[in-house]
Amino acid sequence: MVFDFFKNLGQQRVDMTVNKARGKVMSAQSRAKSKAANSFNKVVDAPGKAAKNKVKGAKAPKKPKAPKAPKMPKGGQNKKKAEGGGMGWFSGGKGGGSQQQEEAYEQPEATVAIDLASLQAQTFQPCVGWVVVLNGELRGRDFRLVDGKNTMGTAADCDVVLTDPYLSSHHAVIRHENGEFTFVDLDSTNGSFVNERRVSREDLIDNDKVRLGRTELKFKSLE
Repeated sequence: MVFDFFKNLGQQRVDMTVNKARGKVMSAQSRAKSKAANSFNKVVDAPGKAAKNKVKGAKAPKKPKAPKAPKMPKGGQNKKKAEGGGMGWFSGGKGGGSQQQEEAYEQPEATVAIDLASLQAQTFQPCVGWVVVLNGELRGRDFRLVDGKNTMGTAADCDVVLTDPYLSSHHAVIRHENGEFTFVDLDSTNGSFVNERRVSREDLIDNDKVRLGRTELKFKSLE
C-alpha cells in the first residue's frame, strides 16, 4: 500500500508537470496567433485609415467670389428703362414692347362728356294720347301713344303689351298722323271692336272704347 501511495504521488507530479508544459505551449501559441492577427488587421486596415485621414485633412475648396456688377453711369439707369431693359412684367424685348405696355398701363382713361339733354331730345317722343285698360289683370294700367304707329298685342315688341290669351301677338295698330287717330286691325284671329262694333279700320275720337279679345280699353286724345 505504501508503494502504491508513492506511485500515485509521483504520477500526480508528472501529470502536473505535463499540464504546465502544455499550458505554456498553448499560451505561446495564443500569443503568436494574436500577434499574427494584429499584424494582418493592420495590413488590411491601413489603406482605409489612410483614405480617411486624407479626407479629414483635405480642406474644402473656397467658393469663387461673384464678380461685382459694373457701376452704371449717371442717367444710365433711366436710359436702360427707356430702351425696354427693365425687369418684371413690363420688361420688353428689342421691339420696345415694355415701353408700350407701360404707356398703356399708366395712361389714364379718357372721360367722355355726355350731353343728356341732346340724348333725351333724340330719343324722346311726345305723348299725343293714351289708352287705359278697363278690366282684367291690367285694369287701371295706361299706355302712352306717340306720333306714328303704336302696335297693340301680346308680343314683347309691341308698344301696348296686353296679357290676354284671346289676343294675337300683333293684334292691332293705332296710327297718329296729321293730328288724326286711326285704328287698324292686323287680321287678328278674334277681331277688334270700337264702341262694340267690329271693325277692320276706324277713325278714333276722344273717349272711344276699344275691345281686343276680352280686354276693354278707353282711348284718350290730347288733340
